[in-house]
Amino acid sequence: MNFLFKKLNSVNNPKSVHGIYPYRGKISGKDASLIIEEINSKFKIKQLLDPFCGTGTINFECQKKFIKNIGIDLNPVAINIAKSKINQKNIKLELENFEKIKNKSFKKKNIKVSPLFLKYFHKNTAYRIFQYNEYLDEMNDYIKGCYFGAIALSARACNHYKWTSNIVGKIIKPFNEIDFDKIFYQKIIKHQIKTKKISKIKLANSLDINKVVLKNSINCVITSPPYFNALDYSAYHNQFILDLLKINKKSLKKNLFQSLKDYEINFIEFFKNLDKVLDKKSLIVFIVGGTKRKYKTKNISLSGSEFFIKISPFKLINVYKRKYTNTTSTNIIDKINKTSREEEIIVWKNF
Repeated sequence: MNFLFKKLNSVNNPKSVHGIYPYRGKISGKDASLIIEEINSKFKIKQLLDPFCGTGTINFECQKKFIKNIGIDLNPVAINIAKSKINQKNIKLELENFEKIKNKSFKKKNIKVSPLFLKYFHKNTAYRIFQYNEYLDEMNDYIKGCYFGAIALSARACNHYKWTSNIVGKIIKPFNEIDFDKIFYQKIIKHQIKTKKISKIKLANSLDINKVVLKNSINCVITSPPYFNALDYSAYHNQFILDLLKINKKSLKKNLFQSLKDYEINFIEFFKNLDKVLDKKSLIVFIVGGTKRKYKTKNISLSGSEFFIKISPFKLINVYKRKYTNTTSTNIIDKINKTSREEEIIVWKNF
């Protein structure tokens, strides 16, 4: 069994639903779509699992292709965005929900704004954000995702657009006062793509995958796992949303796959539990970075594929390597760090 994964000249598609929120480390929608198509053309996907689904990019692309799928992640910011993509209603109903909440929010007075928002936003913009937040529980999933995306964009706008789209940069004063209602509305119009809901998105720890996914129910896994010693998934724009949701960053980080010390132990346990939910004839696909990273506990440097092949219990089919498609943000980061990027697609089977 051999696959041909085409190189993309560009992954940029800001008007797609995946541009709703700037979540760091997400796979591009275009890349996910092509990988799913290539796998499905040579191995019929009955039900797909993304055990580290993040904002649901792979799940949404499966849904567009009418492929049953399940997404799991432990980060509540990511899960909220994933649900906003998957659970869209028609645009008329979404706008009705928005207008209702918008009108009610104007009446809320004497709202307390958190210090974090006053640090990064114009005070009037921050106040308007917190007026909306009083009605967070009344927002449809899609409207909530657009709300979070509008907050991220407003943070950048308040700081004179000096930040790249997915990085929180230096505070630039005096802040711009931003019309948050306008940005919120534009988000709703820009990213709305209604699809038939066949995806299931679950807030859960991937180490407990055998407790939340039925035994032998999955015949294909496609995922972009968390990077070891690379990204802080509670930082960047996520810190603003966690603040709104009143979720403690330190408590969240303890349970995420971010500790280099526990990374290998966690993934060995994960693979063991993953095997319990797989069909007897399944494919497992990991999309990882090819850049070698210092693996301090072993005093060696490993690429993503080298690390996962070392601990995976499955039979390796192949590792497909290709240069990482250039984007504005990655170009800037690579220039600063003097690095280059390569994507590796690891394909295993369990039969």
